[in-house]
Amino acid sequence: MLRSKHGIALVSALALLFLAVPRLPVSSAPGLSSVFAFGWLAFAYLVIAANWRMVLQLDREERRKNERARRMRWLRTEKQKRSTAGSTVFRRRWQKVP
Repeated sequence: MLRSKHGIALVSALALLFLAVPRLPVSSAPGLSSVFAFGWLAFAYLVIAANWRMVLQLDREERRKNERARRMRWLRTEKQKRSTAGSTVFRRRWQKVP
């Protein structure tokens, strides 16, 4: 897990959360300090969730599917280019022009 940058970021975010939660002024009374505390906790949650997702590689299958579709589109356009421009563009010097 620590071999990737996402694993290191996950561990460091969890450590920051572990160290900061007892010191954050979380209270139900509205105030600037409690708004900051809830905002900080929400941001920490997003960082941890994103890095956890990358460590588990949940979107690996979707990336493979998108890459396969992109390659198929590229192959289709290359075949179209070669079939439409095959005789005129790729003519050798020794061939006669009709």
